[in-house]
Amino acid sequence: MQFPYIKFQCESVPAFPTRKNIVRPVINIKLKFNGNEINHYALIDSGSDYCFFDAELGETMGIEIKNGKRLEFFGVTGEKQESFFHNISILVGGWEKECYCGFCYGLTKRMPYGILGQKGFFDLFKISMDYKKEQIELKPKE
Repeated sequence: MQFPYIKFQCESVPAFPTRKNIVRPVINIKLKFNGNEINHYALIDSGSDYCFFDAELGETMGIEIKNGKRLEFFGVTGEKQESFFHNISILVGGWEKECYCGFCYGLTKRMPYGILGQKGFFDLFKISMDYKKEQIELKPKE
């Protein structure tokens, strides 16, 4: 299954004075838990060890967020963050996979999408990203 990169508008900065937008490997997925579903965008992030989503999404699906297994971690900002892990399903390109992912409060304040990391996404799919063509190809691993 192929997905296009998503283009985001952005401001120019001294290092990139002509920049008006950026493209990122963000795809539309569906999160599922106990018969509840939510469509959401997620960044394919090979630098993330785990998958993370905003806690409000989990609460909307009926997950008791703070009953999950707690993990403190440090993101790229160096700021300590707290996440609670739960088993859910994700639907990507017609494939439904079990995903053990973390839910963080306030994640959407930092970015408008979830994160698909090594455990819970890269271990489930073969991923090919072509920045020049702005194309992502996913195939489920057997």
